[in-house]
Amino acid sequence: MGKNKAMLKSFYKVMTNDLNEINKILPDMYAKNFYTIDFEYLLGENLKKLIIDIDGTILKVDDVKVPESIIQKFKQLKELGFEMCLVSNNENKRVKPVAEILNVKYLAKANKPLKEAFDNALKKLNTKDKTEVAMIGDQMMSDIKGSNEYGIYSILVKPVSKHNNIKTGTSRFLQNIMEKHLKKQNMFNKNEYYKKGRK
Repeated sequence: MGKNKAMLKSFYKVMTNDLNEINKILPDMYAKNFYTIDFEYLLGENLKKLIIDIDGTILKVDDVKVPESIIQKFKQLKELGFEMCLVSNNENKRVKPVAEILNVKYLAKANKPLKEAFDNALKKLNTKDKTEVAMIGDQMMSDIKGSNEYGIYSILVKPVSKHNNIKTGTSRFLQNIMEKHLKKQNMFNKNEYYKKGRK
């Protein structure tokens, strides 16, 4: 099953109140943005290897400018002992320049939420131990669903901008519908942040 078909199937299941699927798209931690993630908490849980999405998570979609604040944050995280790998479904020409600026490993055209994306990410991070890996992203149906199914800690952040391209726009539109649906079910509120799992 391709990544787009997998995400559409997930959307349908969530909207029909499939509790198993709902648990797959709900994160273990939910933060307002990348900067407000409780990284000290992650260190305490020995989650020192981070898979980090790019578009919508640390940069605006397709934005080629990496702000100094992100550069400094990545330096700080390295000093704390974190090892990071940028993992994106976007093309190599978009992902590689960002990874080079931040001086971290990367994986382009990853195919999140499919298992292969996370298999390859863990290879980049030189580990087979899922208990030391966390995924940070802004998309429920790719970043969070993929990491939950794979068995690693999942962290959702609100997108840094409302700007989307043709690829991210569709998934963002569907996620907005899901968020409203889940709020009515008292299962998720996009304005209530937490650092421990709801599952």
